[in-house]
Amino acid sequence: MNQNTPALAQCAQMLNQSDDYQVLRRLQPTQQFNPPNGDDGLHRVCIIDTETTGLNTAECEIIELGYQIIEFDSQGHFYRVLSAKNFLNEPQGEITPEVTKVTGLTLADVKGQHIPWDQVADDIAQSHLCVAHNAGFDRPVLERYHSVFVNKIWGCSVAQIDWERLADVGSRSQEFLCWKIGQFFYGAHRALDDVQALSELLAQPIGEAKLPAFHYLLAKVRQAKSIVQAVGAPFELKDALRARGYRWDAKQRVWKKMMEEEQVQQECLWLNQHGVSQPHCLKLKATDTFSIRAE
Repeated sequence: MNQNTPALAQCAQMLNQSDDYQVLRRLQPTQQFNPPNGDDGLHRVCIIDTETTGLNTAECEIIELGYQIIEFDSQGHFYRVLSAKNFLNEPQGEITPEVTKVTGLTLADVKGQHIPWDQVADDIAQSHLCVAHNAGFDRPVLERYHSVFVNKIWGCSVAQIDWERLADVGSRSQEFLCWKIGQFFYGAHRALDDVQALSELLAQPIGEAKLPAFHYLLAKVRQAKSIVQAVGAPFELKDALRARGYRWDAKQRVWKKMMEEEQVQQECLWLNQHGVSQPHCLKLKATDTFSIRAE
């Protein structure tokens, strides 16, 4: 540790007391978020991230996998980090300059490296929940590599936390959220670095109740969900549907949206009022959220 660290910490504290400055700290990965509370009913969450050769979830290859498994209670408080792992993986295809620019990884870095999927599967099997900052991307990719991810419940810190309402932050970029809410920075776009930063972010107290961000994600995970399809929607309704969060499925040629079950009746009423007389609603299993089965 730098011998000037105490002096630097004092300087940072003085600057933060001024409205004219904000000082960010470099993230030091946390191993114990809260002291043991004697609760024998703790659960395990796997915070997970992938770095890939592209953005097409049906084709891209994993070049790095990082995750850590953390104990948590029913209110979303984190406790011990049970394990933290990072693996490189040589793809069959190329690593483009664009991917290297983002991740810093080249083909030479991953040459001869392979993910030990049996070890990963053992770790995931012991976890009650998987969480990624963009589960709609990471889950479909990981399911192509191993079936252990198929029957897991997943959470998404992008889609299932209302950062703007709870923390007054409009962007959902992980780096930006870490800066605004946690006041820290980190080496972004490497798998385990992203995972440890997300874990720290999810432990931050937000909202009027000052509960961990993970508390609000858990509440969303526990809610039943459905996919609503705006079957036969008039062409002129497309902009309004897009504004409400619907996306166009070119294969099925229909606008669709995933939402909590309690919102479905009101949504169908809105669709009826706007020319969609028979919307189709499909209830999702808890293990299908953010998978291709929810498309």
